Amino acid sequence: MKTHRVLSAITALSALILGLVSCGEHPRDANNSDIVWIKNAYATLFRVGYSGTDSFLELYTDAQSKKIAGAFHWGTSVAIQGYEKLKDRSKIVSLSAIHTGMLAELNAHRYLVGVESRKYIAHPLLQEQSTTHSLSEVAPDGPILPEKLAFCNPTLLFGTLSSIEDKQAIERQAKGKFSVLWCNNHLENHPLGRAEWIIAFGWVMGRAEKAQGQFNTVKKDYESLVVEAKKSAGTHPKVITNCVYNGMWFVPQYSSYVSQFIRDAGGEPITAETGTGSNVVSIEKAIGLFSEADIWINTDLCTTLSCLKASDPRVEHIKAFRLGKAYHFNRQLQASGSNPYWDMGCIYPNRILSDLFHIFKDDLHAESAYYYDICE
Repeated sequence: MKTHRVLSAITALSALILGLVSCGEHPRDANNSDIVWIKNAYATLFRVGYSGTDSFLELYTDAQSKKIAGAFHWGTSVAIQGYEKLKDRSKIVSLSAIHTGMLAELNAHRYLVGVESRKYIAHPLLQEQSTTHSLSEVAPDGPILPEKLAFCNPTLLFGTLSSIEDKQAIERQAKGKFSVLWCNNHLENHPLGRAEWIIAFGWVMGRAEKAQGQFNTVKKDYESLVVEAKKSAGTHPKVITNCVYNGMWFVPQYSSYVSQFIRDAGGEPITAETGTGSNVVSIEKAIGLFSEADIWINTDLCTTLSCLKASDPRVEHIKAFRLGKAYHFNRQLQASGSNPYWDMGCIYPNRILSDLFHIFKDDLHAESAYYYDICE
């Protein structure tokens, strides 16, 4: 993802593309097989399972239809109808900083040979070991570069769909050479659903126990904060997100993961419509929706009130602006442009929730905050 401020638009586009290019298959019926499927706590777009001989992974395009985006097995079986066998994980290309971070969390980053772009990787383990310097960049400026991907000679690629052109280019190159796993964690509408994808990565990389333990810890902490937020006295602050971009505003829908974060932290999200993505609305409509907002979060790269005002003077009509209650998520922004809020925040949504919880209680402190800071 090259420009985080259009993340909501890319997510919506990805959902549309996946619907258009899906193979039209539905989840395999395991009733007549010996596969034991493991129930996810929050994630809806993958499932893992096992039999006496093999492990299984199914990937889906969307939560409603559960159309298959990919189905894989590995183990002692030579072949299983309807599933592609994963044979070699020794050379991996990752097209998402989040996926790269999950591999690092599982100590499987040593298998990486290529990434989308090195500059957006913020995982501390990769930074500390300078591992990224040895990784090829296969899409540093947007589209996939076929020659760069071919140079990596991968055996496995983890992808997240942003364009039909990239999907087609990758799958043409992959045919008969390497496996492609379209991991659509960005379409999950719950923060813990996105984080739970580390279990899928753990199964693929032979680190299922480590992945499950990690997710259980994050889940326990997140759910404890939700309980604490519900106990908190007082009214729930009305919260808005994002900011003006080319005269428009990306407003999250009611069932989006951002809105879920806000509700779980004790706030009341101001949304445009019911749905799981975001709506693009005019600045005029946004100001009308947001005029009585108590708190403003996720102000993109704006870290000051003057920056927000420069984007459009009409933001002065927003209550949160007048009260100085605007917060950005750039506390850990790095010189390269990478921001741990995106990849580490996906793996550890409990950290984002902790910041929001304290923002809504009006007691966010620099020494305890992870990603957020107030716009001065």
